[in-house]
Amino acid sequence: MTQVDDSKNKFQRGMVYLFAILASIGIAPFIVLRYLHGELLNALVDLAIVVVALGSALITYIRGQASNTVSIVTAILYSAGAVAVTHLNEPIFVFWLFPAILANFFLLSTNAALTANLLSILAVLPIASRLNTNTEIFAMISSLLICGSMAYTFALLTKRQRALLQGYATQDALTQLGNRRAMNSELELSIQDHARAQIPATLILLDLDFFKTINDKFGHSTGDKVLVELADLLVQRVRKTDRLFRFGGEEFVVIARNTALDDAMTIAEELRNQIITNLKAPDGAPISASFGCAQLQQGDSAEQWFVRADKAVYQAKQAGRNCVVSVA
Repeated sequence: MTQVDDSKNKFQRGMVYLFAILASIGIAPFIVLRYLHGELLNALVDLAIVVVALGSALITYIRGQASNTVSIVTAILYSAGAVAVTHLNEPIFVFWLFPAILANFFLLSTNAALTANLLSILAVLPIASRLNTNTEIFAMISSLLICGSMAYTFALLTKRQRALLQGYATQDALTQLGNRRAMNSELELSIQDHARAQIPATLILLDLDFFKTINDKFGHSTGDKVLVELADLLVQRVRKTDRLFRFGGEEFVVIARNTALDDAMTIAEELRNQIITNLKAPDGAPISASFGCAQLQQGDSAEQWFVRADKAVYQAKQAGRNCVVSVA
């Protein structure tokens, strides 16, 4: 799980807990009051809201995360409860729908929340006929739609900001490839797949040869351009099932999923040929890369796996560069 995903889950857990607290403080007293006034149906509706809110919070606490099921059930309960309370009482009780409209955008996806809110608003429209004037009817409908529209706009902006944050957290700014954080997550996923189902994976690490010379001779802006060109070349040549990252500097990583060492060596050799053929310095000189391959072994940690691939790159450099070397 990335830090962004973990942050999102913490926020969702916090909202489930918050709604449980608010339901206990703000709705529980009405259970007693309505029961004492003989309004048994209203009391049962309020009781159901509080019980499900507390139950959702308890399940979330035990599991350590806010599941989609809990969020959906909670949203349905709040919306249905608000609609029921509005129908069972005077039209002024429509105010219970406002917090439900806001809560849905915190608990559900944007489109699901929009649908839930529109259905809730439609469900309380018959109550408008019980109002005294057209002005009151218009005020009721308008206030609900304005609240829903503002919440929807806020949810969309939040979604876009989260997407940007996800990109900043997992994407290399120069090449737009995955960064080290994204790579570490994929390494762990490959290790989990191997431990669970013995699915093979091979790490291909490549390092441009004499890249410092390019920076020194032509400048760092030219060096950055070369890195971007290399990234584009790799994106075009790796398989759709592979995962591609910039580790840092002139080092790039390919995680060849469901691929044993021999096949990964073939992939690395093809990439090496593509680089030496297509990647050129400003003066027309070909640019080469040294490759190291290491297949995931039973019991490997992500660090141990990467270190073995890095050693293979070092051996390729020692062997004269522009070659592919593997380690067991």
